[in-house]
Amino acid sequence: MNLLFLRRWTIVLPALMLLFILSACQAAATPAPTQAAGSSPAAIQTASVAPTLAATTPVSTQAAGSPAAPAEGLASAPVDVTFGSGSFSLPVTTVGLADLASYTATLTLSFDGTQAGQPKKWSKTNGMLVVQKPAARQFTITKTGDVIDPAPLFLAEVDGAAYTRRGDNPCIANTIVPGDTLAQRYEPAGLLTGVIGADAAGSVTVNGVATDHYTFDERALGQAGIAKSTGELWVASKGGYIVKYVLSTKGTAVTFGEGIEGTLTWDYELTGANQPVALQLPKDCPAGMVDVPLMPGAADVSSRPGNLTFTVTASLADAAAFYEKQIPTLGWKAAGDPNLGDTSILLDFSQAEKTMTVILTADKGVTTVDILVNHL
Repeated sequence: MNLLFLRRWTIVLPALMLLFILSACQAAATPAPTQAAGSSPAAIQTASVAPTLAATTPVSTQAAGSPAAPAEGLASAPVDVTFGSGSFSLPVTTVGLADLASYTATLTLSFDGTQAGQPKKWSKTNGMLVVQKPAARQFTITKTGDVIDPAPLFLAEVDGAAYTRRGDNPCIANTIVPGDTLAQRYEPAGLLTGVIGADAAGSVTVNGVATDHYTFDERALGQAGIAKSTGELWVASKGGYIVKYVLSTKGTAVTFGEGIEGTLTWDYELTGANQPVALQLPKDCPAGMVDVPLMPGAADVSSRPGNLTFTVTASLADAAAFYEKQIPTLGWKAAGDPNLGDTSILLDFSQAEKTMTVILTADKGVTTVDILVNHL
């Protein structure tokens, strides 16, 4: 890492990163916009304060651990920043995660302080379960204390579908949008602040993983003169990923925003590295994407969670024969005999706690194939 990079490295205050956590509680599914330096965790709760930081350091958000360009309207010129005196640096906090077959990550943020002289205390826990192959993720947020919306949030990506359930509302499913996945928006490690100049503190086994232990203060976060922080992190000796990260930042209005002071605490842990992970959707969630082969010559294809539709010029009998042969090879079992009609055929299959119905309809030389998958 060269000196120019150190000088230009984007500094992300913990209070700013909280904006990402809170964005998961909003109705919009799009990533939250960047926010100016000094954004306050408590002020974000009430949406009544628009603080600014008494420093000229450019600040940006960190998506999935990668430093991004400064937020629009902020100065982008390099500034001199005093970092920690230690020899260890980890600016990208998601390093090594892609090499793990599976894991569970938990990040708890808590704030204890005051706003406008009144007590302000809250806690939010983000949990993510990850399986790399086949790709699947489950993300939850639970909240306590002084928060706008205490309802829990459930998000998941399973079988090619993106699931959302807010509070007691019904579970809904949509197709996964490229560039807007859970890993890109809500990876807990990606919400941590990178460090530059942490001090070595020995080696120890944490959560069953051999790790190298480091300590740091506000200097390693680029916060010298802005806040008082103490932190520790444990990095896997093999793989380089963060196994545990704790950080406590004590600040005033300069750190958190006008009228706000207190302590913001971060507690992150990665467990179950490369161990089996059980993802479980709420019972009312729709089925995932329909994973069956298209017939040769398929046209007008429409694919969405639980439903696949297309047309072919093949005959009704040929279309039925195709799926009677193909679907059992995917682990489905025929459920009864085909339901035959003059211009339609219905094929039923079952697999574990799911059912599949293939509806074939012929009209003017064109066969429409409509495949439905449902949970029992």
